[in-house]
Amino acid sequence: MISEEKFLQCYGNFLVQAWSDETLKARFKGSPADVLKEFGLDPKGAKVRVIPPGPATAQSTQESQVQLWNDGVSAGSIDFYFPETPPEGTFGGELSDADLEAVAGGWSISCCCCTPCCSC
Repeated sequence: MISEEKFLQCYGNFLVQAWSDETLKARFKGSPADVLKEFGLDPKGAKVRVIPPGPATAQSTQESQVQLWNDGVSAGSIDFYFPETPPEGTFGGELSDADLEAVAGGWSISCCCCTPCCSC
């Protein structure tokens, strides 16, 4: 049994790589269990059935994948939802002002001295 945190980390890493690497995507389609194992998702001998997600359903969410994975490992057959392309707006494009504000950060000092003190 794999934890939700570990599964989502491995699943996310796999998706990002597959979306940007056609060779990896082709290897995955030919031998999904072997490729997923490379990304830390060991099906432990279970058959992996690759399913393209359709309209949003309870079983096509990332969180539901954890349950499907763990149940499938136990049953010997895993339904693995694989969106072949990233969701709209995941990569590229311009960020909105709200997006920029959400990731903006940093630290600034408004004094003009460079000595280590607590007077700033």
